[in-house]
Amino acid sequence: MQALKVPFLKPTDIDHAVRELLHNYSTWRKEPAKPPIDVDEIIEGYLGLALEIDNLKSRLGMLDVLGATWFEESRICIDQSLEDKEGRLAFTMAHEIGHWQLHRPLYELEKMSLSLFQSQDGKTATPAIVCRAKSGKAPAEWQADQFAARLLMPSAAIRSAVQKVSSDNVVSIEGLNNSQNCGNLIPPLRTIADDIIDSGQFTNVSNEAMCYRLLDLKLVQDEEESRSRLI
Repeated sequence: MQALKVPFLKPTDIDHAVRELLHNYSTWRKEPAKPPIDVDEIIEGYLGLALEIDNLKSRLGMLDVLGATWFEESRICIDQSLEDKEGRLAFTMAHEIGHWQLHRPLYELEKMSLSLFQSQDGKTATPAIVCRAKSGKAPAEWQADQFAARLLMPSAAIRSAVQKVSSDNVVSIEGLNNSQNCGNLIPPLRTIADDIIDSGQFTNVSNEAMCYRLLDLKLVQDEEESRSRLI
């Protein structure tokens, strides 16, 4: 299956797309959206899409598939292996919403192109987007991940939660830089992430996702850097 070709998007472009979705969803819901963001309701209620939990691994013949989106059928399907993993389930749903919002317009513009997937008369429709655990950092997948993180963990809500657990706007953690260089999420960072999840009601967000969101927003810093600023 050929990867969907997408244009370059800056983080600010994705920020704007998420803010627009949350604004429109809040207007539809007649109350502000706040954590935990109800991705099920966004999919089935606001966007009016069909949402299915199915054995995608068997259905698509891919052992590492997590989710898939059928643009022409207005349908999102999540693999049943995520049913008892609330954080990963919500993130995968938010990821598929990202594809719907960011990439469906591209598909609509180019759906007659041979490089994109189309349903054919007498044949089963093929999903336009298939998301796999080992999909790497293909641009479309990176964009959908970034969209999902921003949707489930809006920056304003995160900053508010940080202020509840810290007297500063940034939390200092000893050894953070070294752990990042090694690609590790150290226990103190995971503890802070749990505190933010509790204080901000991010009940459908995994600890790992919160760790990376805090790092991305630079709301955690190495303790040594914090001390140097005070000198």
